[in-house]
Amino acid sequence: LLSTAIYLLVVLAPGLVYRPYYAILGTVVFCAIIFFAARCYLQAFFAVRMPPLEELPEGQLPRVSLIVPSYNEENVLRRSLSSMLALDYPADRLEFIYVYESVCTDRTEEIIHEFAQRDARIKPVRRITHKGGKAAATNYGLQFATGDVIAIFDADHALDPGLVRYAVAQLRKKGVGCVRGRCRTVNRTQNLVTRLVALERDAVERFYIYGAWRMGGFSTFTGGHAFFRREVFDELGLFREDILTEDIDFAVKLHAAGYQVVVLPQIQSWEEVPTSLKALMHQRKRWTRGWMQIWRLHAARILTERRAGLFKRADICLSLTSTVASGLVLAVLPLACLRFLGVATSCFAEPTAFGLWLFVTTTPAITTVWAWLLDRREKGPPPVSDLLAVPLLIPYIFFLFGVSWICFADEFLWNWPFAYVKTPRAADLPETIRDPDLCQESLALSEPVHPSL
Repeated sequence: LLSTAIYLLVVLAPGLVYRPYYAILGTVVFCAIIFFAARCYLQAFFAVRMPPLEELPEGQLPRVSLIVPSYNEENVLRRSLSSMLALDYPADRLEFIYVYESVCTDRTEEIIHEFAQRDARIKPVRRITHKGGKAAATNYGLQFATGDVIAIFDADHALDPGLVRYAVAQLRKKGVGCVRGRCRTVNRTQNLVTRLVALERDAVERFYIYGAWRMGGFSTFTGGHAFFRREVFDELGLFREDILTEDIDFAVKLHAAGYQVVVLPQIQSWEEVPTSLKALMHQRKRWTRGWMQIWRLHAARILTERRAGLFKRADICLSLTSTVASGLVLAVLPLACLRFLGVATSCFAEPTAFGLWLFVTTTPAITTVWAWLLDRREKGPPPVSDLLAVPLLIPYIFFLFGVSWICFADEFLWNWPFAYVKTPRAADLPETIRDPDLCQESLALSEPVHPSL
């Protein structure tokens, strides 16, 4: 509350001395929001068409090491392990490295060893300390990886069977350092929160991440789903262990070094999303503060990295800055109140201003429904229940803006330390709340298939 009061005082106080200030401020804020809304539509336009999928001949398929950091993941490990064993890829060219913490307090270790006894490709790796979090666990697992391709997945992800084949084909292309697919939501219909998050993530994954790649901009990967050439770690080093979003940091480094981060929406893994507003807030605080940390580290420096190209460098700076700026959208609310009281808060004429506000406020809903329709056209008839949640996207987006403001205050005003809060996982999900598109092969408990490898 103190941060909010200080911010509003600093932003609004000049208008008490110079009345036209509010119109100037409102116009600047308005133009910035319009720009980002237009950017969303442009990315969506580029992302409508899917890229072709390619496969390598059987004899050219590389050895792949899949690393899965695991800390108190008993509720989701069976789903993850079963999907790994169901992958459509030569058995002698796969290994699954499950890095678990010695301080786990549930059955994580027991479950990993249970599956390792059934299939020798599963390598349990026990890490004595839990310091450094997921990034440190991933770096530790890299020491045990023998593959030419390194894949990293979160423990709650279930993989589509053909995912690895399509990813490695892209990594053979010149200049490609990383390939990511699309993260889909396994618990989409569990409650209203999961449905809203799923709708948001569908638009982000389908349009904004894939669209950025199609435009030649800042395509990112998430720490829960990515494939890498092994040599990029030799060139760029390991993941940073002292920041919250080591994946975004590494994505910036890849682009700065001249590598491509290829996005293939057809290769999919299925993850759980937070089931409550409290869990969602903790997750988004972690993500948002992490992006703000990356902005501190890279926003200015990336401009001098000529290997990335001018457009890509500008898009990286814009993407990082937009996260910081999202925390300042709070200024819109008092400006709206002043407008209601008859104070001029924009340089636009009234009909034009109304049309532009309509354009801005409907952007989340329109792009979400657009992504939803494209997905369902390819996958089958759309469930009407998804559409019922679309009107709630506007308050949902403002909830995320509120989280961004909290992160902005914590990161830039008070410089408070961040306490990592792990996203809780549900136990095995009932069939009725799984996404209907989820491949059942990824969920079926596999029989022992390669005990002698």
